Amino acid sequence: MPRRCDGFTLIESIVAMGLVVTMALGSAQLFTVALARNLAAREELVMALLASARVNDLATAAADGTIALSPSDTLDRDTAGWTETQIHAGRAYVTRWRVSAVPGFVDDVVAIAVRVTPEAGPGEVRLATIRERWRP
Repeated sequence: MPRRCDGFTLIESIVAMGLVVTMALGSAQLFTVALARNLAAREELVMALLASARVNDLATAAADGTIALSPSDTLDRDTAGWTETQIHAGRAYVTRWRVSAVPGFVDDVVAIAVRVTPEAGPGEVRLATIRERWRP
Protein backbone atom coordinates (compact mmCIF):
# COMPACT_ATOMS: atom_id res chain seq x y z
CA MET A 1 0.00 0.00 0.00
CA PRO A 2 1.43 3.42 -0.96
CA ARG A 3 2.26 5.97 1.74
CA ARG A 4 0.40 9.23 1.76
CA CYS A 5 2.30 12.46 2.37
CA ASP A 6 -0.19 14.55 4.28
CA GLY A 7 1.33 17.47 6.26
CA PHE A 8 4.92 18.29 7.18
CA THR A 9 7.65 16.19 8.70
CA LEU A 10 9.04 16.90 12.13
CA ILE A 11 12.27 18.31 10.66
CA GLU A 12 10.38 20.72 8.39
CA SER A 13 8.28 21.93 11.32
CA ILE A 14 11.34 22.54 13.50
CA VAL A 15 13.11 24.47 10.73
CA ALA A 16 10.00 26.60 10.13
CA MET A 17 9.65 27.32 13.86
CA GLY A 18 13.33 28.30 14.03
CA LEU A 19 12.86 30.78 11.18
CA VAL A 20 9.76 32.29 12.80
CA VAL A 21 11.52 32.66 16.16
CA THR A 22 14.55 34.30 14.50
CA MET A 23 12.34 36.83 12.71
CA ALA A 24 10.36 37.53 15.89
CA LEU A 25 13.53 38.21 17.90
CA GLY A 26 14.84 40.53 15.18
CA SER A 27 11.55 42.41 15.15
CA ALA A 28 11.58 42.70 18.95
CA GLN A 29 15.07 44.20 18.84
CA LEU A 30 13.97 46.75 16.22
CA PHE A 31 10.94 47.59 18.35
CA THR A 32 13.18 48.21 21.37
CA VAL A 33 15.47 50.51 19.36
CA ALA A 34 12.50 52.40 17.92
CA LEU A 35 11.00 52.86 21.39
CA ALA A 36 14.29 54.23 22.78
CA ARG A 37 14.62 56.66 19.85
CA ASN A 38 11.02 57.79 20.32
CA LEU A 39 11.60 58.52 24.02
CA ALA A 40 14.79 60.46 23.22
CA ALA A 41 12.97 62.50 20.56
CA ARG A 42 10.12 63.24 22.97
CA GLU A 43 12.55 64.43 25.64
CA GLU A 44 14.34 66.65 23.11
CA LEU A 45 10.98 68.11 22.05
CA VAL A 46 10.10 68.92 25.67
CA MET A 47 13.48 70.62 26.15
CA ALA A 48 13.00 72.60 22.92
CA LEU A 49 9.55 73.76 24.05
CA LEU A 50 10.89 74.84 27.44
CA ALA A 51 13.76 76.72 25.78
CA SER A 52 11.41 78.37 23.30
CA ALA A 53 9.07 79.53 26.07
CA ARG A 54 12.00 81.03 28.00
CA VAL A 55 13.34 82.79 24.87
CA ASN A 56 9.87 84.27 24.27
CA ASP A 57 9.66 85.51 27.87
CA LEU A 58 13.11 87.08 27.68
CA ALA A 59 12.41 88.63 24.26
CA THR A 60 9.25 90.21 25.68
CA ALA A 61 11.24 91.57 28.62
CA ALA A 62 13.83 92.97 26.18
CA ALA A 63 11.09 94.66 24.16
CA ASP A 64 9.63 96.14 27.37
CA GLY A 65 13.06 97.33 28.50
CA THR A 66 12.86 95.33 31.74
CA ILE A 67 15.76 92.97 31.09
CA ALA A 68 19.20 93.14 32.70
CA LEU A 69 22.49 91.76 31.45
CA SER A 70 23.58 88.51 33.06
CA PRO A 71 26.98 87.23 34.19
CA SER A 72 28.93 85.59 31.37
CA ASP A 73 28.91 82.03 32.79
CA THR A 74 25.19 81.61 33.48
CA LEU A 75 24.76 78.93 30.79
CA ASP A 76 27.30 76.64 32.45
CA ARG A 77 26.43 76.86 36.16
CA ASP A 78 23.48 77.56 38.40
CA THR A 79 23.23 81.29 39.03
CA ALA A 80 20.48 82.80 41.15
CA GLY A 81 18.03 84.65 38.95
CA TRP A 82 19.33 83.04 35.76
CA THR A 83 18.41 79.40 36.40
CA GLU A 84 15.16 77.56 36.99
CA THR A 85 14.17 73.93 37.36
CA GLN A 86 10.89 72.74 35.89
CA ILE A 87 9.14 69.39 36.22
CA HIS A 88 7.49 68.00 33.09
CA ALA A 89 5.94 64.51 33.00
CA GLY A 90 7.77 63.53 36.19
CA ARG A 91 11.21 64.55 34.90
CA ALA A 92 13.16 67.62 36.03
CA TYR A 93 14.74 69.98 33.51
CA VAL A 94 17.20 72.77 34.29
CA THR A 95 16.85 75.95 32.23
CA ARG A 96 19.71 78.44 32.23
CA TRP A 97 19.89 81.67 30.24
CA ARG A 98 22.28 84.45 29.44
CA VAL A 99 21.54 87.98 28.28
CA SER A 100 24.54 89.86 26.92
CA ALA A 101 25.27 93.03 25.00
CA VAL A 102 26.03 92.72 21.31
CA PRO A 103 29.36 94.36 20.39
CA GLY A 104 28.91 97.31 18.08
CA PHE A 105 25.46 98.22 19.44
CA VAL A 106 25.60 100.48 22.46
CA ASP A 107 22.94 98.99 24.71
CA ASP A 108 20.18 98.85 22.11
CA VAL A 109 20.54 95.17 21.22
CA VAL A 110 20.92 92.10 23.43
CA ALA A 111 21.82 88.52 22.64
CA ILE A 112 19.67 85.97 24.45
CA ALA A 113 20.90 82.40 24.83
CA VAL A 114 18.97 79.62 26.58
CA ARG A 115 20.19 76.14 27.51
CA VAL A 116 17.90 73.36 28.76
CA THR A 117 19.26 70.08 30.14
CA PRO A 118 17.68 67.18 31.98
CA GLU A 119 18.56 67.29 35.67
CA ALA A 120 19.88 63.74 35.35
CA GLY A 121 21.12 62.13 32.16
CA PRO A 122 22.54 63.26 28.85
CA GLY A 123 21.13 65.70 26.35
CA GLU A 124 20.62 69.42 25.94
CA VAL A 125 18.91 72.00 23.77
CA ARG A 126 20.31 75.48 23.10
CA LEU A 127 18.47 78.39 21.52
CA ALA A 128 19.75 81.89 20.83
CA THR A 129 18.29 85.09 19.43
CA ILE A 130 19.11 88.77 19.15
CA ARG A 131 16.53 91.35 20.23
CA GLU A 132 16.31 95.10 20.32
CA ARG A 133 15.88 96.69 23.72
CA TRP A 134 13.21 99.27 24.21
CA ARG A 135 14.52 102.71 25.06
CA PRO A 136 12.26 105.54 26.22
